[in-house]
Amino acid sequence: MRIFFVYPLFIVLSLFACHCILYNPAGADETALNVDEILKNLDPDKVNQFQAKEYFKDVKGKKAKGEGKVVYVLSVTKEQYKIRIITTASTPHKGYNILLFTNQDALLDLNKGDLVIFEGQVERVIPYQGASLDIYGTYKKSGVK
Repeated sequence: MRIFFVYPLFIVLSLFACHCILYNPAGADETALNVDEILKNLDPDKVNQFQAKEYFKDVKGKKAKGEGKVVYVLSVTKEQYKIRIITTASTPHKGYNILLFTNQDALLDLNKGDLVIFEGQVERVIPYQGASLDIYGTYKKSGVK
């Protein structure tokens, strides 16, 4: 008699679990990480190389958001652009700490010194001459220089 009550309950719970997994995948409502916090946690003056690598494993592929000043814009292909951005998190020797890859026409839209808000997926950290992040995503002008 117990099997008749347990089996339907098991089926209902299984279907609910499948629904939750399929219609609310992990990260669907993921909050974007703060780019400045990521950069501070990768600062070579504060963490060793092993700590930085371990931390980056946690943030790679996650959504990140930040604000900074445009340093340089260049075209990678006809449809992809690279924007070098400096945020307030650090002052690396190379002059930027974010390399934003985007499909937006940044050559026509942005000038050196423009403030932008950007968001995208963290793909790579470059430790050379101060930590910087490669982010694939979008930007919008913040309207203030």
